[in-house]
Amino acid sequence: MEHATEKGALVPVILAGGSGTRLWPLSRAAFPKHLVELVGEESLLQATARRALAVAPADRVVTVAAAGQAVLVRRQLAAVDRALLANLLLEPEPRNTAAAVGLAASWAARSFGGASILWVCPSDHLVQRPDRLQETLALALPVAADRRIVTFGIAPSRAETGFGWIARGRELGPAGVFEVRRFVEKPPRAEAEAMLASGEYVWNSGMFVMRADVLLEELARFEPELARGLEAVRASLEEGPDRLADADLFGRLPALPIDKAVMERSARMAVIPCDPGWSDIGSWQALWELTSKDEAGNVATGDVALARARDNLVRAEHRLVALAGVKDLAVVETADAVLVADRTDGEAIKALVGALAGRGRPEAVRHAREIRPWGRFTTLVERPDYRIRELELDPRAQLGPERHLACDEHWLVLSGRADVRLDEEEHRLGPGESLDVPRGTCHRLANGGDGPLRVVEIQLGGTEEAGASERSGAT
Repeated sequence: MEHATEKGALVPVILAGGSGTRLWPLSRAAFPKHLVELVGEESLLQATARRALAVAPADRVVTVAAAGQAVLVRRQLAAVDRALLANLLLEPEPRNTAAAVGLAASWAARSFGGASILWVCPSDHLVQRPDRLQETLALALPVAADRRIVTFGIAPSRAETGFGWIARGRELGPAGVFEVRRFVEKPPRAEAEAMLASGEYVWNSGMFVMRADVLLEELARFEPELARGLEAVRASLEEGPDRLADADLFGRLPALPIDKAVMERSARMAVIPCDPGWSDIGSWQALWELTSKDEAGNVATGDVALARARDNLVRAEHRLVALAGVKDLAVVETADAVLVADRTDGEAIKALVGALAGRGRPEAVRHAREIRPWGRFTTLVERPDYRIRELELDPRAQLGPERHLACDEHWLVLSGRADVRLDEEEHRLGPGESLDVPRGTCHRLANGGDGPLRVVEIQLGGTEEAGASERSGAT
């Protein structure tokens, strides 16, 4: 049901930036956790978009995303509702959440009016009881309309040292709404235990409700340099292609979290405690805790065999993964990497990914399977003198025309119908049919059917040059 107030329409804001480390190898810098199907058949981004659509029309949802993930974000949002692309704003580089939220506020104020009320939602969190979240939102809207900034506080279940905490002050007029007495960022264990025992603290969920003009006023008060820069950046979004912010202007914005820039300094803060089944899914341990387990406490996804194994999280994507006589492990298998780790030690996994990135390992950044505007490809084998990939083209999509092929290729159609052009020759291939594509040939590969086209591509010689563009010019 759509929500609005007498003073302004509700504008959900989805924050879809960030990169993945603790959930490696499933989540990676180029494919972070909000784009991964961690729970269920949709990504966390898609689940967040559906919660937004429950309270506002698609063309009033603003999404702020990383330009480097634009292809993935567009595909996932379009799969939910193509109208979600109307207000997709792209950041050329990460500048933290103050820039992202401020940019969304500036965009919403110009598009929907300064009195429009933003509901800011991170896209990488899990909400298992969205109905409770909607109830909290309904309680927050009139408070935000009266020029308060409302944050959703999650009822704490443990003395968590990796989260921010919020101390409740006096109760305001509406029942269940409290002033914010103070913020505590990632407290030491003893302090976290004391706050949990007091019953006066909640976790900071990162979800906020406020008028667009109020957020901009507070930014101007506390971070005037950021506020001034945002106006120029917003104007560049209107002029630039694909709602991409000007890189030079955006790069000058101070990089600050919205909590430090505004929330911890503003006198307008209010908090509403809630329990919507929330988790930031920040580690394999968190995912293990959330997921149903077998009688031995194991969480198994994919082709998994277990013997005398207890309390493990096992995820197999491409082959059999077998565990025997072990406990408390996270074992995650993907096409190009296998992780075996202490399930509870997310910091060790983060350090491992940092070390891999420092060595220039591509596995730290991208998957063997990559998404493109035309579909996706999976690298099956890669050697210095040859590479084998499986291509999957969406219906009516095409690759090319390519004019600078630096290697010989061989295409074998697995399923679907391929319409191929080599220089001036036209070919039509069905399942089991193949074609040689000599280097230097001007060529185009198109999906001529209504279903996916799957092709095995074998590249021989010059694979480094051939892969440089990754067929980025395809449509």
